[in-house]
Amino acid sequence: MCSICTLGSGVEGELTIYLDNMAATPVDPRVADYHRTAMTDNPANANSSEHSLGMDAQQAIERASVSLLQALGSHAEHVTFTPGASAALWLAVEDAIARVVGRPARVAATEVEHPALLTALRRAEREGRLILTMIGVDEQGAPRLDVIDKVLSQGVDLLCTMAANNEVGTITEICEVSALADRHGVRHLVDASQAAGRIDLSDVVEADLVVVSGAKAYGPRRVGALIGRLSGQGSRLAHEVFGSPDRASVVALAYAMALRISESDVDERRLALMRDALQSHLLDAVPGLRINGSATSRVAGSLHVSTPHLPGEAVIARLWGRVAVSTGAACQSGVPGPSHVLSAMAIPDWAKEGAVRIGIGRFNTEEEVALAGELIAAALNAASPTRRHV
Repeated sequence: MCSICTLGSGVEGELTIYLDNMAATPVDPRVADYHRTAMTDNPANANSSEHSLGMDAQQAIERASVSLLQALGSHAEHVTFTPGASAALWLAVEDAIARVVGRPARVAATEVEHPALLTALRRAEREGRLILTMIGVDEQGAPRLDVIDKVLSQGVDLLCTMAANNEVGTITEICEVSALADRHGVRHLVDASQAAGRIDLSDVVEADLVVVSGAKAYGPRRVGALIGRLSGQGSRLAHEVFGSPDRASVVALAYAMALRISESDVDERRLALMRDALQSHLLDAVPGLRINGSATSRVAGSLHVSTPHLPGEAVIARLWGRVAVSTGAACQSGVPGPSHVLSAMAIPDWAKEGAVRIGIGRFNTEEEVALAGELIAAALNAASPTRRHV
């Protein structure tokens, strides 16, 4: 496979190997071509119902909705396209609030949810529009089912969980979580941004609301979808805030997701092999290295490590211009202190401080991952006179 992930770094004579696919995936060239054509073949607004081109644009969005649902294996009847997954998560929160009359909405969310969702929840809580209950996770980042059961038994309107964590890659047993939500009659929102096109979604898509993202599926960056039925007020709010869906981005998202899911079995097996080879190399090369998240149930391209030798930010700096990795979620970049995900997992302090997130994608080659492994190992091993393993 020809790699498109060795990118210019801006430093003359240097190239950067892109291993930050948990933050954003490169756009598949096939999707880019499809998107480009869609942007130029019809200039009409999908809400322009007074002429045929507007109707054609609206019908293209409707076909994209059907295509997306078919690709995901969903039996849902409603898709709301949004300007990204963060917008879809915000809309799901607002919809939960709109469904409740005369009191704040009661929402439960795991402590490792995406910052965009947590921000929306906490803002609404400060405004007195909802009551938020946080659900703890285990050391691997998976939600505790006993805690979910206890919280839901006390009365909850919306339960928020992730299908796969965006930092450590741990996959949630959504079937068990959904069973608890069903037992207690609670609507269930699943953030499937990291999962769609990477894992089996047969249980995920049965949730009341499901969020997917183009930016995590080798598709267009600024488009996402909230799958499931919204309240009337939720639907009106989506139209008022987001306006007309961008036809070109919508059809490109559906196309990208169909490609991903049709090719994921082969791709994810290859990614898992590269990930495992890289993990073995780093464990051999870096004394005291810790692997974070689940060892047996994680996204194939995800590798989250902690070094006892120096802070994760220092590792990233040593790799600048050579390997693109990160310390956590892209939207939290530059925020001081350990990520909320690692803090919720109750791992040792040194592991929180020395964390590095690596995300291998379908356009990475075995050769560049092996080269990146040598560079990452050297950076992880760098001695720091002020740092010791405790």
